[in-house]
Amino acid sequence: MAEDEASTPTEDDADECLHCAIGDMVDERIAAGGADAANLAALIAESLVDVILRVPEEEQAKLMAHTLAALGDFFLQKSGADEGSSGSTPH
Repeated sequence: MAEDEASTPTEDDADECLHCAIGDMVDERIAAGGADAANLAALIAESLVDVILRVPEEEQAKLMAHTLAALGDFFLQKSGADEGSSGSTPH
């Protein structure tokens, strides 16, 4: 593999890096003390709205539905509530 290929992240790697970066920022705020989980979740939700509004208007409702479905699926997966079932959104 060429040197430049090894340093170029794939889209999946970039998405995972974004997920980790957000998690790290949340952890830092909590560790610093005084972080309000509801406020942090609201700020993340606002960022999701910003992403949804960047797609063409005719695609926004579908993206919102996908986002809400993914939220539910990830919650079930990470909380262990979906043991043995398959979610509609792979991770």
